[in-house]
Amino acid sequence: MDQRIAEFVKAHQDDIINDWRDLVNLEGSLREPQYLYPEAEWLKAKFTEAGVKCEIISTADNYPPLVCGTIGEDRPGVPVIFAGHFDTVFNKGTYGDNPFRIDEDGKAPGPGVLDMKGGIVIALWTIKALESIGYNDRPIRVCWCSDEEGGTDHGPVSKLITEWTSGCVAGFNMETSPVDWRLCVGRKYIFSGKAVFHGISAHSGNNYEAGRNAIVEAAYKVIAIQNMNNMELGTHMNPAIIAGGRMPNSIPDECTLTFSGRFKTKAEIERVRSELKELFSKTEIDGCSIEYTLSDPAGGFEASDKNMALWSFVNDVCKAEGFHEVGHVFLGGGSDASGMAESGVPVLCSCGVRGEWNHTDREYAVVDSMFERVNMWSNVVMHLDEFKAD
Repeated sequence: MDQRIAEFVKAHQDDIINDWRDLVNLEGSLREPQYLYPEAEWLKAKFTEAGVKCEIISTADNYPPLVCGTIGEDRPGVPVIFAGHFDTVFNKGTYGDNPFRIDEDGKAPGPGVLDMKGGIVIALWTIKALESIGYNDRPIRVCWCSDEEGGTDHGPVSKLITEWTSGCVAGFNMETSPVDWRLCVGRKYIFSGKAVFHGISAHSGNNYEAGRNAIVEAAYKVIAIQNMNNMELGTHMNPAIIAGGRMPNSIPDECTLTFSGRFKTKAEIERVRSELKELFSKTEIDGCSIEYTLSDPAGGFEASDKNMALWSFVNDVCKAEGFHEVGHVFLGGGSDASGMAESGVPVLCSCGVRGEWNHTDREYAVVDSMFERVNMWSNVVMHLDEFKAD
């Protein structure tokens, strides 16, 4: 462990906590996007103060912003990037004013404290720690979006994240980290679909044979979609919401089915797409018809050889420098590591503070992991010349 970095982090623990507190207390969710702009200004000011040449970027009018920037553009090495998001799932005031606190067990509960404002502060202070020792090996990029938690038009944002990651030696997404020190080497892709079934309405007593039951047609498809699962390959299909019919004595002439799927690989996505196309091309009940739509897959990235090589390198640095070893995990939820990985750059996710229960009122982060991770990522960046992806 570089003692200069360790001494810097120890000397600035209160400052690190204060930045964490300030960012958590600047609450903002996509449901209240007006609060995301002050956060963007705060981030720009803080990273600019650290030496990062920052800008606030919008991909569309009235759409939540990104904060992106680079420090050391003229440095000789290949860049490295830290990325993630600063929106949370919680509306402002959900936990009262100034919700950040530290309890007697060394945990910091609060909205977004783990997911993922702690990770942003880690990146900020990693840059500051490296600057304190005159680090000059390679540029460091940052890219923070504010629509990760359910953005309706995330495609252009994800594309921008891909562009900022392109050409880097490695990418670290500063998302929620499990308490057991594992880093995420892959995440499942998700897509959603909606099918509308059309039948023929009729009185269920007087004209039963004239009717064509849209709900029954949908029921055949529900079972077929469920049977597209492949648990060994990590493919999970979920027929989730079904709605149709108006009254018990009328045969329903319309039914809607909303479903989703999660996939470890793009190959499985294509298999299921093909099977869905075949499934919805025909009906079990003559006289019924079906139309359906599928969203583009999002949020995932595969546990590629490059990602595994990056994980192995980080773990080797941790062992050599006296940090706790890091395991690896493949997670079911999506993240902006997906956009980073589309660049072809080796990527790790869940690089932020350690903790549990994000997206709930039990969300907390382990306070000491804030200092631990600033130390760790500073040392990892210092050793990146030793990393070989192939």
